[in-house]
Formats: sequence, structure tokens, C-alpha cells
Amino acid sequence: MLIGIEIISQKSGLNRGDKMKIVFVQPNVGFKGHTWEALGIGYLSSYLKKYYDGDLEIEFYSGFYDSDEVIVNACRDANVIGFSCTSPQFKHGVQLAQQIKKDDNWIIFGGVHPSALPQDVLEEDCVDVVVKGEGERALLQVILDINNSKNISKRIYQSDFIINIDDIPFPDRVVIKNERNISQAYKDNGVRIASILSSRGCPYQCSFCSSREVWQQKVRHRSVDNILDECEDLIKNWGIQFIKFSDDTFTLNKKRLVDFCKAKIQRGIETPYGANAHINTIDENVIKNLAESNCQELWYGVESGSPQILKDIHKNTKISRIKEVFKITKDYGIKARAYFLLGMPNETLDDIKMTEKLCDEIQPDIVGFTLLAPYPKNEFFDYDTMRYWDWSTFDEYNNDWVCTKSLTNQQLKFEQNRLIQKYAKEITFRQKDV
Repeated sequence: MLIGIEIISQKSGLNRGDKMKIVFVQPNVGFKGHTWEALGIGYLSSYLKKYYDGDLEIEFYSGFYDSDEVIVNACRDANVIGFSCTSPQFKHGVQLAQQIKKDDNWIIFGGVHPSALPQDVLEEDCVDVVVKGEGERALLQVILDINNSKNISKRIYQSDFIINIDDIPFPDRVVIKNERNISQAYKDNGVRIASILSSRGCPYQCSFCSSREVWQQKVRHRSVDNILDECEDLIKNWGIQFIKFSDDTFTLNKKRLVDFCKAKIQRGIETPYGANAHINTIDENVIKNLAESNCQELWYGVESGSPQILKDIHKNTKISRIKEVFKITKDYGIKARAYFLLGMPNETLDDIKMTEKLCDEIQPDIVGFTLLAPYPKNEFFDYDTMRYWDWSTFDEYNNDWVCTKSLTNQQLKFEQNRLIQKYAKEITFRQKDV
């Protein structure tokens, strides 16, 4: 499925046989944060190399590592420049695109923010095309249309989902310069870490999440063998010592999970790993298999110790179940991380005290306290009042806007900082030295 918008102008395509140069850009954010692997861009690069029947030159630059001058200069002779943006990255992306845009190049924006607000992004003078949702097929179609001299100006491209995601090659970690991220992880943690995406999508309906803007809650899993092949590649060719599964929820399918654990052991892959897990997907058999396959960390979105707030979030978890899962996880020697969220509209000081009480009881090995972020288009995003917010300075770990019906932003941040200090020994890396 491709969605077209009014044609604005016509550009000439490349001559047949010409090499096409594509530069992918990962913009920076406007606050002190952390870097992350550009896996999405890595997938776009590997997919184009496999399925585009033509001569391609692909480069990648990251605002977390490369200066604006380096990025702009690298794009001067590019035919296509693709920006992948979350909301905090969008402002920097536009600033770069304004410097790069010429009459004879094409600027494409994709990622979570353009997927959520495609029409708004397309209104930027420097943007020719928005790719909405899953990017591989859509971007390939953009490139083919350019090559065939079709008019792509001011269009939104959206493709059907790739059902068998084993058909997508492993992310092109050479192009995305993954060694920079791995070296940074080693500097921060003393371990060489890389991420794997073993599935796409999440069926849950958490009110604060914008994942559905890309995946539409449709879950597709890679095969166990395909995942383990990538694990072996990372260990052999990249010296990886710990694998992070970056799935929204790694533990959705219990049978697949157990099959993965058993196959990992059978292959003799001893490298430890960690993953996001949902409280409702965990039982003792799952934890037992995870532990046996050297899963060393599970990251749970607990969010709140208040039953009412959990209901407001659509979390569909019970306090008693949270306690049970944390006990089982820790009993089997797996570190349990708890994510807590402050700032739901109806949250009171008493609700935060309930969260603190639950944290005391489950004793997470790692804990983080974030503030509600009304990113486009989760349930708290108001288009009329928030569409022009400067998201570049907006971080779920710290922002100056979010408040509740009974707590000001200052009061929320006071409680957040109090909890950070109380659990300083267990606090997540992002919140150390606050």
C-alpha cells in the first residue's frame, strides 16, 4: 500500500546505470542523554543492498558522534538523505535538512515521530517524503520511483508489513558504525554490548506508549535459528559479551521463548543477555529456562504501585502478581529491573507512596523513575496544544512540563529526585549522579 499526496514538483531521475548515493542520518537530542544503536537504519541499509537491483553507495552519520559540519559536508553529493527521528531528535533533523536541501536531492524522514505526525513533518519545506511505519519496503519503493523518474515530492509512503521478518537481512552494523556504540558501552559498563531485535510489535495497549504508530500492535517473530545466527555473528565478528534484546516485549510467546532458550544451550552459546518482559507473560517454567540459557537481566515495566494508576495506564497487572514475578525472577538469580512511571493525570502523592512501598517490597536490582511523556500520539498527546512543542528538550527522565491534577511539575520532580536518592545504589545508569 502506498499513499500519495498532491504532486508539487517534478525532478529528474538518475540515468540508468548511475550509482545512487544514500546518506542516512541519526539526529541528536537537545538534552544530555545516551546514544543508541541505529538498528532501524542498519535494517534499511541491509534490505536495500539485498533487494535493490542497482549500484548503491550508502553512508551513515550520527549527531551523537559527528558534528553538524561533518554531516552536512557528507551529504553534499548525496542523491537521497534519510533521517530517522524520535520526537526529541526531530528538531535537529530539520535543522540539518535545511542546510542539506538542494534542488537535485531528496530528503526523506522516517521513524517514530514522522510515523505519528506524517502530515506535519511533510509541511517542512526541506522534507520531500515521509516514510510512515515499517520502513524497508516503503524506502525501497521510494528509491525505485526516483530511479524511474516518478514524482515523489510531498508524498507519504507506507508499505504493508513484511510478514516473514526472517527475509530481512541482519542490520548492516558496518554502515551504522556500530563499533562506536559498542565502545561507548564498554566505557560505561566494562562490557561489549550490542542489541538484537527478535520481533516487531507489541499487542499491549499501554496508554503512554507510541510503539503502535510504527507497528500497529501487529506482532511478528523471527525464527529461533535466525535469532541465534545473529547472536553468533555478534559474538564471533564483534566480540560481544552481552546481548540486549530491544523488543518491546521479548517474552510474548512462551513456547517460542522456551525453544529459544533450549536451542541457545544446544548451540553452546553461553553469552549472557537481557530483555524487556511483561509481568503477565512470566511463570516459573519460563524463568527457569531463561536462567538456564544465561539470561542475566529482565526489565519489567512495573509503572506504579497504585492499582488505580495501573488501571489508568491499561497495564492489566495486579500488585500481587508483580510481587510474585519479582520473587521468582530473583530466586533464579536473574537481575530484575523495575521501570516506574510518575505523572499520570490522576496521580496523587498517596499513589506515589504506594509506588515507593511496592519498590521497597519487590527490591529491584535496578530501578528507574521516569516522568510521563505525552509523545505523539500516545493517549496524553493533545494535537492542538502540543503539535509545536519543542520536543528536543523533552526527556521522559526529566522535563519541565508534565504535571498531574494535584501535583505540579516541581512537586513531581521533587518526588522523582527523592526516590532516585533513596534507591541510589540500584538506580539505572541514566539517572546516576542526578
